[in-house]
Amino acid sequence: MKLNESLTTYRELSGKASDVARHLAFAGIAVVWIFKTGNATSPKIPSELIPPVTLCVGALACDLLQYVTGALIWGAFHRINEKRNHREDDDVPASPKLNWPALTFYWVKLAMVIIGYVYLIFYLKKQWL
Repeated sequence: MKLNESLTTYRELSGKASDVARHLAFAGIAVVWIFKTGNATSPKIPSELIPPVTLCVGALACDLLQYVTGALIWGAFHRINEKRNHREDDDVPASPKLNWPALTFYWVKLAMVIIGYVYLIFYLKKQWL
């Protein structure tokens, strides 16, 4: 396998994982909404569902922050190098550290969804047994 093929595979899989995590976070919020109590004007979420819904909302926030930080960093990188009179087709070295903020949000997002679903599974198991 060529090295660039592994990077292409990584990008495809991480992009798909990001999409799936986003959908699961929304679905997790929907599951919590199904189990709300109270009435239409004053719904209440059971206390056991506060952690999973918080994690799902946090995952969505990390999803946004992943793309915002990446856009800011790479936009700034481009602008700085443009001001240094680099042309669009110049080969400009970039530190791998530039990706770290977006990657951090990516991995935190995935962890939050997984942990949120662990909470949901235990809650659902308790409700059905």
